[in-house]
Amino acid sequence: MMLRFLLFGYGSCLILALPKLMIHTKISPENLFAANIKFNSGYGGDLRKKRAGRNERPLSFRRSHHIVFKIVKKNLRYQSFRHPKNFRCVQLLLKKYSAHFRVRIEQISYQHDHIHIMAKSSRRSNFHNFFRVFSGQIAQTMKVTGTPGGKKIVLWKTRPFTRIVKGFRHFNTLRNYIQLNEQEVTGVIPYRKRRLRGLTLQDWSVLWMNTNRRDRYPRLDGLIGK
Repeated sequence: MMLRFLLFGYGSCLILALPKLMIHTKISPENLFAANIKFNSGYGGDLRKKRAGRNERPLSFRRSHHIVFKIVKKNLRYQSFRHPKNFRCVQLLLKKYSAHFRVRIEQISYQHDHIHIMAKSSRRSNFHNFFRVFSGQIAQTMKVTGTPGGKKIVLWKTRPFTRIVKGFRHFNTLRNYIQLNEQEVTGVIPYRKRRLRGLTLQDWSVLWMNTNRRDRYPRLDGLIGK
């Protein structure tokens, strides 16, 4: 009886506090729970600018994750991940440390100033170690050096963005989105502001054409920085 009373009292207080919470955060009723889901499943990137995005990074050992590494282009050697030397180097680093920390890479797209990854792992610590070492190795091997004035060079624009993929619809949308980024950067599909919603029937027909995984995961032959 006491437990039922406590649960009822806690639920009543939560319901009474919802209007004040919506006024304080300027969130409409229909977007209140959507905003909670956003911060409960995502972390890093621009979410760090909000107080709600500065908590512990949400990670799942059962679901896939959308991961984004974003850099300051001027501080990267050759100013693009798509440059042939950088492209091969980042491929080798990703394959090496994803295997070392047991992070399964399900899909990837290298852009000029950021990397989209869909991945999963059975332990949170594997993700944390992968984020730390992979980003650190990229900074050591591909960051520009010798700038005048002795100013500190910051390669990464934000902390790695992560979001848990929940449900088949979200999973399928993310697969198409990452593939669209790959086709846009290679010039197969022109960039459109509405992204997936702006694709024509012809764009959808070529979205998954010419997909080759061999050039994305080359063999580890030779030095990483070579």
